[in-house]
Amino acid sequence: MKNQKVNGYVFITVTVLVTILVTTLTVAISGQNKNIDLLQNYEKSRIIEEEISAIELVITEYLNNNLNENKYLTEISNFQKMYETPSGSNIKVKILSNDNCFNINSLFYKNSSNKLDVNNTELKRLNEIFKKLKIDTNIINNILDWIDTDKTNIKSINESLEYKKRNIDWLPRNNLAVSNIELTMIPEISAINSEVKEFLCVNLYNNKINILDMNPTKLSYFLPFLSEKNAADLSNIIRKDIWPNSKQKNYTEKNISNLQKEIEQILSRPLEFKEQQYLKTISFNSKSIKAQIIYEDKSGTPYFSSSKYEVDSDNVVKLIYRYGPFKQQL
Repeated sequence: MKNQKVNGYVFITVTVLVTILVTTLTVAISGQNKNIDLLQNYEKSRIIEEEISAIELVITEYLNNNLNENKYLTEISNFQKMYETPSGSNIKVKILSNDNCFNINSLFYKNSSNKLDVNNTELKRLNEIFKKLKIDTNIINNILDWIDTDKTNIKSINESLEYKKRNIDWLPRNNLAVSNIELTMIPEISAINSEVKEFLCVNLYNNKINILDMNPTKLSYFLPFLSEKNAADLSNIIRKDIWPNSKQKNYTEKNISNLQKEIEQILSRPLEFKEQQYLKTISFNSKSIKAQIIYEDKSGTPYFSSSKYEVDSDNVVKLIYRYGPFKQQL
């Protein structure tokens, strides 16, 4: 009996040891598999990142070549739309102008002390746009608070309280905005995004508003002294190579002086001084471009990324920021 007990005891001990060993190996293998998954996911992310970065370099080179040839970035329709990558993935690219809109940074200018002051003409323009869109103009104060350098709002209340009240994890930039994503971070703007997304944007270097390809309705919003009929007439004129009030044998130089002549002809009156101020930030070409990139891996999983390019102070197109890549159900 003793031997049996001893043998039994030894047998049980061996069984327990084997069980522990198997369990330990299972846990170790499971952990190793997780590490392998992490490495594979990391490698996949790295490949996606590298291939999107490569496309961004292609876009940057294309835009710089375009700038050198045309002196602006309006001609972007010839850009290649589809790419196949070395990993067997597909990338779809769409590039669009990002300055046929109101740049919220134009609400401010830097004074002689290099401090931000409100640009009253552009503030009036934005108020007119909001009125035509039937949006409460008080919301504009939130945009001003996002950019201005003080820490209080129009009611002299600490700005941070508004964000804490809404359980928002960020605070105002209190400087010039950098990306379009910031628009959805401003209280109340995200709620009206569908109404304003075609009108508001963010540009770091370029405060000009490109009106060349605006439809008449949108053009009448940005030049509030024009009716939609006036805007339709002007839209037809500025698309032409030769404008009615220019020399008919030469291409018209698209500038503010010639634009004013055409507007005054349409209105049958000279522009008032306050109306002329609205023309100062008008342009006929683009110096800001956004790229929408859809990356589809070999399994068909889509990833979305967006990039922003601007002509900087050295007259060179530079990548300003990238948002993504991230998975998105399309």
